[in-house]
Amino acid sequence: MKRIFVLLVAVAAIFAQDAFAQEGPKVTDEQKAAAKEKREQLMQTRLELLKTELTLSDEQFEKFDPVYRKFRQEIQRVTSMNRDARMKKEQITNENALKVVSARLANQILTSTVKQRYLMIFAEVIEPMQVMKLYRVDEKISREASKIMKYRATAATMDS
Repeated sequence: MKRIFVLLVAVAAIFAQDAFAQEGPKVTDEQKAAAKEKREQLMQTRLELLKTELTLSDEQFEKFDPVYRKFRQEIQRVTSMNRDARMKKEQITNENALKVVSARLANQILTSTVKQRYLMIFAEVIEPMQVMKLYRVDEKISREASKIMKYRATAATMDS
């Protein structure tokens, strides 16, 4: 369990650095390349963690890798298209609170739809018990990464 937490922290740290690398009004080609490299590092860390946690054989992992990458791309696409859902707590007012809640619920529906669609796709490349564990571990990784990103964002604003 301790090993999982260490890997989650590493994943979240990479993810948080990626998020900060994209901030700012003008992003250079070098910054875009660095951000792309960090996203790939994050994906590699996620995949390594999943291979270990799901006890995937090399053969299973070879089939699982491209499917999981597409899955994460779709999840990222649906969650990033709705700005209102990503509004920070301090920006929420009585005027926009219901819009934010609605956007967040819409994101949950969209991500659930993607997860439902991939359920049987994953079942074609890994065992059903591994699929069940995949969803649990993937959610845990995302939750831990989010916590660390929030912590780093808070620390960064305090340093400013």
